Amino acid sequence: MLTATILIFAVAMFSVLTFTPAIRRSDGWRATVTPLASIMGSGFLVCAPLLASVVGNLSPLVMAGLLLLAWLIGGAIRFNILHAEQDSDTRPRQHDEGVSEHRLHRTHTHAATLACEWIEKSSHYVLAIAYLISVTYYIQLLAQFCLDKVGYGEGLPPTIFATVVLGTIAAIGFFFGLKIIEKVERYAINLNLAMIAALIAGLAVHNVGLLQSGQWQLPNLAGESDHWHAFRVYLGLLIVVQGFETSRFLGAEHSAPQRVATMNYAQLISTAVYLVFLSLMLVVMTPDQASADAGVTAIVTLAGSISLILPLMITVAAVGSQFSAAVADEAGCGGLLQSLGGKWLKGGYAYLVIGTTTIAFCWMVNVMQVIAIASRAFAAFYAIQCVVAATIAWSGAAQIRNRPRAVFYAVLAAICLMITILGQSSE
Repeated sequence: MLTATILIFAVAMFSVLTFTPAIRRSDGWRATVTPLASIMGSGFLVCAPLLASVVGNLSPLVMAGLLLLAWLIGGAIRFNILHAEQDSDTRPRQHDEGVSEHRLHRTHTHAATLACEWIEKSSHYVLAIAYLISVTYYIQLLAQFCLDKVGYGEGLPPTIFATVVLGTIAAIGFFFGLKIIEKVERYAINLNLAMIAALIAGLAVHNVGLLQSGQWQLPNLAGESDHWHAFRVYLGLLIVVQGFETSRFLGAEHSAPQRVATMNYAQLISTAVYLVFLSLMLVVMTPDQASADAGVTAIVTLAGSISLILPLMITVAAVGSQFSAAVADEAGCGGLLQSLGGKWLKGGYAYLVIGTTTIAFCWMVNVMQVIAIASRAFAAFYAIQCVVAATIAWSGAAQIRNRPRAVFYAVLAAICLMITILGQSSE
């Protein structure tokens, strides 16, 4: 009965998100779902076992702290959307060399006051590096979810599988551009959100059933005994709530006030979902699964204790969400590299650079390590964005000058810098 209920709920949710005319035509929903899908994508799949391995039953409380930090950093980026984008025309343009600017670079190029323009522009390079790492992360995660259930989730097979996928995406980008496969992104996002909603519904029913039978109790999860190591691993999990910054780069489609509002919505919705999910998930967590040794696909095994259909649904959602996220980030990175590299990276050559680099990353680090590396890369980008916000708030126009706010953003920049330096893999 529970399996049928979950399946019907998931199908209904996907149908509503995909085919309802009001949702399909809503600018506000499109501006909300882009950052929401980024936040809820890969991080949702790995956060429960990883956090439980670090802090045990305190996972929801500790996640609340991480989400609060993300919301505060998002505030700095929202400030930059309103006050650091002086040129309202953020549509991509064509250079004389024939290199087309990607919308991400266009927003950066015409952002910030003269006082911090060079700081803002330096984030081009940091963001490009962060994208390279995140593409590797998404495809490594996809490979593990694809191969885990057939007994090849460890060792060389996932690396070889990821190499083939990364090489294929790069080849398509080189020869045809990525527009031909970016079209599946909307369906993958809706599918992922529907699977998440179904998983939470199944967890809620499971918890209520345990309460009614008097069998509900928290497991004995000790967490990490080395508190300094636990703290560094915690810092390395920023990637699980990363993604809200995508609103910064939607200026070609959405106004600044709409991007600010919808980023807020996305972060508030994801906060509620993460906290509810982690709280409901604790009761099915086991000490063996609350371990770094359990791997990133532990969520599939945990979901199997609730309903037989959930592991399959989560695997399908994982593959779709990781592929679409990788394609989106590779497209963004390709546009940035084309703008930064000029004639040397015109056309599809940027995708060859991305493919070569991500494949090299794939063979050098495993998925657990790349989670921490990606967190550190995005933390560096956030640090620069906080410096931009602090600079504008300190020395900007009189109507936006706010010295206490500037000091606060500077503190956030220091925290992001600390994450960049100290973030560590759970291994």
